Amino acid sequence: MKKCMGIALLAVIVGISPICSAEAATAVTESFRGRDMIVYAPDHLPPNGKRALIIVLHGGMGNAERIATTQSESGLNMNAEADKDGFVVAYLNGTKVARFLRSDRRGWNAGGGCCGMPAETNVDDETYIAQAVAHLADEYGIDTRRVYGMGHSNGAMMTQRLMCDTGLYAAAVAVSGPLNLDTATCPAARGRRILAIHGAEDENVPVAGGEGSKGFSHATFKSEAHSRQVFTNSGAAYTLDLVPGADHAFAHIDAALKQTEGVTIAEKSAGFFGLAAAR
Repeated sequence: MKKCMGIALLAVIVGISPICSAEAATAVTESFRGRDMIVYAPDHLPPNGKRALIIVLHGGMGNAERIATTQSESGLNMNAEADKDGFVVAYLNGTKVARFLRSDRRGWNAGGGCCGMPAETNVDDETYIAQAVAHLADEYGIDTRRVYGMGHSNGAMMTQRLMCDTGLYAAAVAVSGPLNLDTATCPAARGRRILAIHGAEDENVPVAGGEGSKGFSHATFKSEAHSRQVFTNSGAAYTLDLVPGADHAFAHIDAALKQTEGVTIAEKSAGFFGLAAAR
């Protein structure tokens, strides 16, 4: 932000309108255990040790950079909400999803055979994400009781797996991706909250489960009913928000939700996590 203020001051001195991006001044790309992650920390934050963190996971064949620069899955970009409500956002990267695709097409080992190379090679994404959170908590003064997760598609499935297997997140938002583990219980989820948002017309990852008629993963997915039953039986609160007329695409779900509820997924997520300031 000091750089931003300097640019603005120089602009005033030379008599032109200042153009200064708060995001450019505070978004940082850093390498952690061989993967890049992008961290957005707004200027106004609570004191050290009391800050909240949202971990954002891209969908299959996506990456953190495309979300952070709003090239794809742009509704997952939480920077504007972070500016309004004062929390830190980290966009994490999975690993290469398929041998025949470029290395920037990434995915997560969400369990249940999904998806691609991360599942085939049993990449330990749970440990990676947990270590990334510990690193970020130390670096940015995060209260580890105020860590939240969200993701789309394969990233949503990974988010749900983390909710099932770890105590990492206090709450999570999963868009277009169920819990894909073959399990009846998730003891780590007791007392936690999950909001699942799913397009009712999703043909990639059907709400009722099974193999989708669209997409490239060819995985067999669990149903949202399975996810709700497992988490509810484990003592978690699981809310399923079916969005009529929307398919798998994040942008389509976001637009439909905006039309029916008057909020974007980003706004709804900030509210669900309890981070949205009164406005």
